[in-house]
Amino acid sequence: MIKTIKDTKAYVLLKSKDSPFISQIEDLYEYADKFLPQINRLFSNYTGHGMAHSLNVTDYMFEIIDKPELLSDLEIVTLIYSALLHDIGMAVTEAEIDSIKNDDDVFSSRKYTVVLSKYQNELVALQECIRPTHGKRSHSHIMNMDEKHFMLPGSTAVSFKEDVAKICAAHNESFEWLISNMILDQRKGEWALNSQYIAMLLRIADYLDIDEERAPFYLYQFLNPKDYGDLEWQQHYVIENKDKIYVDEKTGKKNIEIYGESANPEIHRKLLKYFDAVNGELKNAIDYSETFRDKKYLLSIGSSVHNKIRTKGFAFSDFKLALDYKAVTNLLMGENIYGDEKYGLRELVQNSIDACMIMAEESKKNEEFKYSKYNPFISIILDKERKQAIIFDNGKGMSIDILKKYFLNVGVSYYVSDDYLFQGNNYSPIGNYGIGFLACFMLSDTVSVVTKYYGESQINKIDFEKSSEYICLTFEEKPRSQGTEIVLDYDKFMSAFSGKESNVEEFIRQNFVDCSIPISLVICKEGSTTTKSINLKKIGSFYPESIRLDRYFDGIEVEAKFSYKGIQYLEFFSDISCDESLVYQEKTNALFKEEEIHPRKLLKDFIDDGSIKYLRVPIITPSEEDEFIKSYEVLDDFDEALDKINYEQANIIAEDSSLYNESQLIRYNYDYIVDFYSLSDFRSEVGHSQEAPTYTYLEKKKVIHGSGNKILPYDIEKYFRGKYSFQWKDSLYIKNVLISSAHIKIPFLAEGIELKGLVINAVGKKIVPNISRNNISEPQLQFLSYAIGRAIHLWICDEGGLQVENKQLMQGFLEKCYPDKNEYMK
Repeated sequence: MIKTIKDTKAYVLLKSKDSPFISQIEDLYEYADKFLPQINRLFSNYTGHGMAHSLNVTDYMFEIIDKPELLSDLEIVTLIYSALLHDIGMAVTEAEIDSIKNDDDVFSSRKYTVVLSKYQNELVALQECIRPTHGKRSHSHIMNMDEKHFMLPGSTAVSFKEDVAKICAAHNESFEWLISNMILDQRKGEWALNSQYIAMLLRIADYLDIDEERAPFYLYQFLNPKDYGDLEWQQHYVIENKDKIYVDEKTGKKNIEIYGESANPEIHRKLLKYFDAVNGELKNAIDYSETFRDKKYLLSIGSSVHNKIRTKGFAFSDFKLALDYKAVTNLLMGENIYGDEKYGLRELVQNSIDACMIMAEESKKNEEFKYSKYNPFISIILDKERKQAIIFDNGKGMSIDILKKYFLNVGVSYYVSDDYLFQGNNYSPIGNYGIGFLACFMLSDTVSVVTKYYGESQINKIDFEKSSEYICLTFEEKPRSQGTEIVLDYDKFMSAFSGKESNVEEFIRQNFVDCSIPISLVICKEGSTTTKSINLKKIGSFYPESIRLDRYFDGIEVEAKFSYKGIQYLEFFSDISCDESLVYQEKTNALFKEEEIHPRKLLKDFIDDGSIKYLRVPIITPSEEDEFIKSYEVLDDFDEALDKINYEQANIIAEDSSLYNESQLIRYNYDYIVDFYSLSDFRSEVGHSQEAPTYTYLEKKKVIHGSGNKILPYDIEKYFRGKYSFQWKDSLYIKNVLISSAHIKIPFLAEGIELKGLVINAVGKKIVPNISRNNISEPQLQFLSYAIGRAIHLWICDEGGLQVENKQLMQGFLEKCYPDKNEYMK
């Protein structure tokens, strides 16, 4: 058991080296031991974030490292410091609490009063204001500490304070923040320091301090605030292993394994989500560590948690709960059109948005609103006592004429009629087909519509039943403002959302973006009414550091997140990443290292029909031979066996690509790799194993070239995908409403551009959804994809700060792949 800093592996290593940092570490430990207990002042209902946690994190960070002895003393010290101080921002002062309560918190945009109104609990409100920003608070605390803790031994000027502060901040920020804000490679005095590496270790290790006594902060994001205490965690979980990192004896690779027992299905689901988050962090860190130049910073650890949790009293399988919807009597009244009964709510809210937008435009023309601005709203009222679910808006309403001519005539849309279009309104409504209202019968068997048209005094009420074509129409003279109420059966409505009010709110968040019309959820039960605004995201706020591309489009808002710093402008063959860059010369039937050829050939000299082709050939060294052969015999698959070893890679290029023996398993000495160059030659000259085969992978890159020496390779048909192929990072909205099945396929993309996220909101009239409102036509999707691809490269060309030759190549790419703008672009 780790009792003090002196028990940690990192400290022991430094002590064995007689490190000059030892006394500073001990002083800092005393400092942290004084401050960390103050965390309990506001977070006593949370599981431990004090010294015990910091010491555990110290050891986990150390254990993740492949060879700690290769790191500098400063890196080990920075590891210890960040483990001790990363949560110190949770120890807040009275002055900080006062600032938070006065909505004057310098660390967060969260307003305490708003948080308090949601949770109705001062402690939880404070926690929810502090917890998301405790990394920033730790950064501030550290930057205000005495410099003596951070001075290099023997120095009066060189400090590593800011490095520690940023590492601690990074554990509470996105992975992209870590990459963008932290220094990869630096030296301080005689010591190397890779702050990004230490920050990644901290992020992973902080996840791992989980047992029956402690649930990490990262798990809390999957819990409700009322579940934040120790008791529920301890009642339902026993995590049996304190050590989490194990070495696979077969592969020598480290893995994270968690053993224990779970007795609560709900918390178990949340733990599985937590494991997903850990896996995401591992994947990011492992992938990024491969970009470090020094291999001592590589993370040789499995990219997913080995979940050894046993369930008690329940079982989990790959099956998920799904609704078996009954066939409906009318095609237009059910899931055959919209796919899910919940989408009935989407259709009703869309109708309300249209009505409010039209009323907003109407208000600009009327004196009534000259001094009192029209303020639209949409309310979703869940009245449990009256057994009603109501969608209520103060839009323009419907006159009796509109009701009779359009509303009661299925398939006849008022918004595409002359009666509407001839009014000359600028707003183009979402509704086009005249069937959207019928979707409400997916949510209720009985429906009442109460509406008052702007400028009229009469209230019109229509009562429907799903099983009958007959309706009841009544009128009433009653003072009230214009607008419409759709009244549904509460129980059936709520059953579509699993009986949870939060699911209604989440559905609205998922399917709408902010259109400047407030949407609120009003809950009436147990004699009280609570109103909660549903804060929808705006275009421009979905992704941090995103780029607005609106200036290239006509009537379309576009927020894109992409990385373009990795664009490959290639001059020589060796610019393509590999271990050996070899050029085949037909006359001598030999491979030469590129740098040995004089004059050195440019990669553009190998272009054939707009492409370069080369072979990628794995080099299996003698030291890896036995492991590969064993794996190959078991797996009978070259690629899978190759993944089990550490191998090198040779890229081979020839002026005549027809000489390649492409996509072949090269097994015997007399098998040819290129032309008459054999595996025997490859083994003797390149150092490939004498027993293991190899394989020739043909790589083909489409390229752009100009008058200069460089070329620009590019890819075709690229998507905005997430970690897995079924995950999408792009969303299309039409007039603020999600079109869930539409996904952009960029036809041409310069190699090295990383597509990270895309949000499109088509607010004009040119893009129209299908009848189900889940997609657009294939021609529209192709035109939009082309326009997005063109806009991305135009922006890079305009704003990317490209060097002259690189910019010329990008312009050449645009001329070849995106020569013309289409109807969606300015």
